[in-house]
This record gives sequence, structure tokens and C-alpha cells, in this order.
Amino acid sequence: MMREIVERVLGAEEEARAKIEEARKKAATIRQEADQAASALLAAAREKSVRDSKARLDAARSAAAALMDQARQESLADAAESEAQAGQTAAALVDDIVAMMTGQTTTGQATTGQTAMGQVP
Repeated sequence: MMREIVERVLGAEEEARAKIEEARKKAATIRQEADQAASALLAAAREKSVRDSKARLDAARSAAAALMDQARQESLADAAESEAQAGQTAAALVDDIVAMMTGQTTTGQATTGQTAMGQVP
């Protein structure tokens, strides 16, 4: 009888050790799977972050290029207008100089009310 009790106790201890070992293995497997899942989520988050950053950078570059093009077009338009005004002013100056040389009255269009020589007619 005593022997049976000892054998049962030893059997129960062995069974408990086996269950504990099985639980450790399951825990290790679960931990490994969780680590893999976390690594996959982190990798996906990094990839998304890189894609989003590239998209924002591309959008900023595109906006900057559009602003540069607009500024270039405005600059060209301003330059063309300035060139036209300079041509008109030069023509008026030539007319005033010719008029002064020939003794005619100047038009006064070269500058605000003055002739090319700085005299008011």
C-alpha cells in the first residue's frame, strides 16, 4: 500500500513536470510568434512611413517646381514689359533730341514733363 502511494506521488510529479515542460514550450512558441508578428508590423509601419515621406517630398518638389515656373513666367512678363517701356522711352528721347536739334518743339514724352536735356519747354 505504501508503495502504491509513493508510486502515485512519483507519477503525479512526473506528470506535473511534463505538463510544466509542455507549457514552457507553448509559451516559447507563442512568444516567438508574437515577436515575428511584432517585427512584421514594425516593418510594415516603416515601409508605410517611407512611402508617405516620399509622397510628401514629391508633392513638395512638385509645388516648388510650379512656384518656380510661375515666378519665371512673371519675371519674363515683367522683363518684356520693361523692355517695351524702355523702347518707348528711347524712341521718345530720340524724337526729343531730333526736335531740339532741328529747333522744333519737343514732345515732352521722354520723361515727366521734361525734355531729354532736362529743360521744361
